[in-house]
Amino acid sequence: MRLGEVRGRDRALCVFYALFALVGLVAMGALAVAFVRRAIDDGADGAVGVIRHFLHDALTNLASQFIYADLVLIWLGLAAFMIVESRRLGIRYVWAYIVGAPALALCVSFAVFMYVRQLKIAAAGEEGRRPAAGAAARGVMSGAGR
Repeated sequence: MRLGEVRGRDRALCVFYALFALVGLVAMGALAVAFVRRAIDDGADGAVGVIRHFLHDALTNLASQFIYADLVLIWLGLAAFMIVESRRLGIRYVWAYIVGAPALALCVSFAVFMYVRQLKIAAAGEEGRRPAAGAAARGVMSGAGR
């Protein structure tokens, strides 16, 4: 299914995820370019040197360690979510979204995953078999299935 075929709430969510990914790509790309330029100016030798500079900066003090650890833990949790959702909805190449997080930016790869996920949900709704996430939650809350 393509975005032009999606209507209503699904379309609004797809547009939101696409715009979020685009803004994230521009913002994180600008920061990455600035970091690489600074690292090279500071004497980083090639890609390995830039990565070494990044890890040094990310782990230098408790504040940066806190943010970096939080980001890694969020990434792991979202990876689990993406794996479960990709299996449920038949989204292929979930590994690319997970590996894309540290390679591009988590805000970009996760937003792109959510865009594809919403397209799959919309397609399932068109075929009359919309995934019932709410129904599963209601069953747990009501004690059904015990």
